[in-house]
Amino acid sequence: MASCAVATWRPSAERNKGLSGITHWWILIGRSNAFDAIDWRLPGRETEMVILNDDPGIALGEIPRATLRLAYLSVGEADRERSYWASIRGRPFLVEADPNWPDNIRVDIRDTEWQRLLLEQEVPRLLQRGFQGLMLDTIDTVSYLEAKDPVRFAGSREALRAWLSTLRRRYPDIVLLVNGSDALADAGPFVDGYVVEGVFATYDFGRRDYRATTAAERSWKLAQIERAQGVARRPVFAIEYASVGDIALARWATREAAGRGFRPYVTVKEINTLP
Repeated sequence: MASCAVATWRPSAERNKGLSGITHWWILIGRSNAFDAIDWRLPGRETEMVILNDDPGIALGEIPRATLRLAYLSVGEADRERSYWASIRGRPFLVEADPNWPDNIRVDIRDTEWQRLLLEQEVPRLLQRGFQGLMLDTIDTVSYLEAKDPVRFAGSREALRAWLSTLRRRYPDIVLLVNGSDALADAGPFVDGYVVEGVFATYDFGRRDYRATTAAERSWKLAQIERAQGVARRPVFAIEYASVGDIALARWATREAAGRGFRPYVTVKEINTLP
């Protein structure tokens, strides 16, 4: 698939307009019992978009029809907790564990078996469950692996673009968000919106604590967003991180992100709390 010609895709006006108007959204992909506490009928809960993990306990039918429902799908890492794990354990496209998330294994996205698993098994299953689109995660694995070993992983970015092109051709009407940083520009022509994590507030895995990003970190993230916008202008959804009790950091990150025109949401590193 990496050798296929990649065609430029343009989002439909209706879908682009819908995403551009979203300001109240949230994401819940970590293991959590938070859904037990949701009452969708309460005023002030008029959520316009939710991003959810594939949890059988989540009743999508209870979510108001006006709320856009997107499923989380990791593209650059395999998850040991997913139902597909038994069928791919030991496969050569599994490269290494993510040190911050040991249950997640970085994959060589050029591998056609992994590509088919996503396209022919995972994507159809999520859409059949009632999701209206996807948030594609871990796309930055391609740039990480190319930088780590340029010879061994040559063509990883091209493979990502080809896979996204195929995904878009097969499912032209679904909503696609993509979460990344230095690979955002590669994905831009094929998706409806960007998700960027920790632009202003982040979780520091080395310090095991939440903090504001440094000026250098912010500048780099903002530069990646600007580069992607130069390829394809899309709405930006920012996921900022703060501990539950740090209201000051959460509010500051929200103001800073909103001031850039982003749609911010603040959560904890496990991404398992309600707004």
